[in-house]
Amino acid sequence: RELLPPWLVIVAGLTGIVLLCVSTKDVPNVLGFFQYGIVLDAGPSRTILFIYQWTTTKANKTGVIRGCSSCPVQGPAVSSYSDSPQKAGKSLEPCLNWAQSEIPAEQHSQTPLYLGATGSMRQLNLTHPILSASLLAALTGTLKSSPFSFQGAQILSSPEEEAFNWVAVNYVLENFFKYDWQGQLVPSRKGMAGVLAVGRTSAQLTSELEEEQQAPEEAVRLQLYGQTRRVHTRQCPCHGTEQLRSSLVTVLLQ
Repeated sequence: RELLPPWLVIVAGLTGIVLLCVSTKDVPNVLGFFQYGIVLDAGPSRTILFIYQWTTTKANKTGVIRGCSSCPVQGPAVSSYSDSPQKAGKSLEPCLNWAQSEIPAEQHSQTPLYLGATGSMRQLNLTHPILSASLLAALTGTLKSSPFSFQGAQILSSPEEEAFNWVAVNYVLENFFKYDWQGQLVPSRKGMAGVLAVGRTSAQLTSELEEEQQAPEEAVRLQLYGQTRRVHTRQCPCHGTEQLRSSLVTVLLQ
């Protein structure tokens, strides 16, 4: 069996993996074999709505994702609507309508709905906090008007974003749990992998802290599969793709 295809994690982006951190005990059991969750990934270039599907099978009280489908929201990133916040909320409606047709009607009210915003919204919040608050309010209004169980819309900090990236990679590598030869979920004995994310101007190295290590203030705590994980991201400024390209050009010209 396969937990979640690697290509899907790449396509889904970082915010989609938020659902992995939601214990299924918080999602009421309903009739039917599958449960659903919706995540809107408001990234720096566009927004994508993801529907995640999992069975009632749990791994230490955390759901195991079985399927995922997506709907790209038409238009630019939500931060581009800073001059007209209501249009940002309006842009989500076609994908929310699509989600209603994908999820059985009797499960709409039990389906958690989240929105997580990353890079461009973080920057807007730093430079124009009132505008970013107006955008989040408009998005929240649209999401609350849907038939789903709205759980929140927030701007993820950089450490939170990288922590979810760390979860995604280790989930795909089956470092949290795996299937045995009988098809049963069992704990994995493998260690956790670190994740290096290289951006345009910097790089971030995310890894799990050892038990005896004192957690830095910016460390992120995650409750996953019956265990508390402490994840820390080390920032490496001036180690991004721009610096790599510049160094490569210098070497080639010598």
